[in-house]
Amino acid sequence: MAIRVVVVGMGPRGQDWLREIQKTSGHELVAGVDINPAALRQACDRGFITEKQCFTQLAEALDQSECDTVLVATSPGNHFEPCELALSRGLAVMVEKPFTLCLREAVELVALAEKKGATLIVTQNYRYMRSFRTARRLISDGVLGSVGMVVCQYYRVPHAMSDSLAQLTNSILWGAGIHHLDAISYTLNERITGVLAESFTMPYGQLPRGGSMQMLLSLENGTRAVYSSTYESSGHEFFERGQEFYARYVGERATLHVFQRWLILCKNGKLPRLIRRGPRTLTEERILLDQLERALVAGEEPDCSGRNNLQTMAVVEACIRSASERKWIKPQELLDEYR
Repeated sequence: MAIRVVVVGMGPRGQDWLREIQKTSGHELVAGVDINPAALRQACDRGFITEKQCFTQLAEALDQSECDTVLVATSPGNHFEPCELALSRGLAVMVEKPFTLCLREAVELVALAEKKGATLIVTQNYRYMRSFRTARRLISDGVLGSVGMVVCQYYRVPHAMSDSLAQLTNSILWGAGIHHLDAISYTLNERITGVLAESFTMPYGQLPRGGSMQMLLSLENGTRAVYSSTYESSGHEFFERGQEFYARYVGERATLHVFQRWLILCKNGKLPRLIRRGPRTLTEERILLDQLERALVAGEEPDCSGRNNLQTMAVVEACIRSASERKWIKPQELLDEYR
């Protein structure tokens, strides 16, 4: 029997999920929720949902629809309430990143999910992009040997983004940075243990403070990382939709370069060679929906569970505190505060 899904948030990201659910025989959309009637009408016009499936309040949708899981794709500052409501009813929840905008709320939701025995997944979908999965495989297989340093850079031109994100302090952290920090830890299979961060806006920038960030990271096996990102770059408007991403993994046996979709492996004493990522058989969203299905049907622990994502949320909060207090912050100590 198909897993019955209620989607909360009919904006662009919510409609991505509606489109993916339509393609998946194992999932059935039973309701769509948004406080904005215009967003609901647009989803109807595009054939994602019917008028009978439209609701402006999640509680009403849950009262009138039989469902197994709630997928939360609202704006970043509005994740906690729908997650709490669904989990309190014992329903599975899959929530868009960022999990919440503060670690304390994330810890509360994980505790509630575990109390109710409900599945909770956070959609850190960058983990499942082919470039990051290929890097993780090469590192796990020992091709690079021990990795001593990672350098990661992300640039994006000023662009139209949702008001809810554009108005946030540290918008780059909540938008792209949380993905990259999670991916650094995921590819290395190491927890980030220390953060020294600086949050700023370019002199010519139009965003609130935090349109750009740079940081130093320490990881549990002695790896060091340097990360910088900005939403205030320019000069590459026509390249990869205005975005540039580069990561370098420096190992004892080889260095791996990741530039957008290209991976180049430089083994010690050998010529560089291109590493193929393989075909994209499933979208990142489909991989996450499959995790949800296996959790509900077979009781399998999701790779990107709420508890797993607490580490990433602690790193993000450490970045914010470090930028404010101008000192190294240990993410695990922040987690211990709330536990």
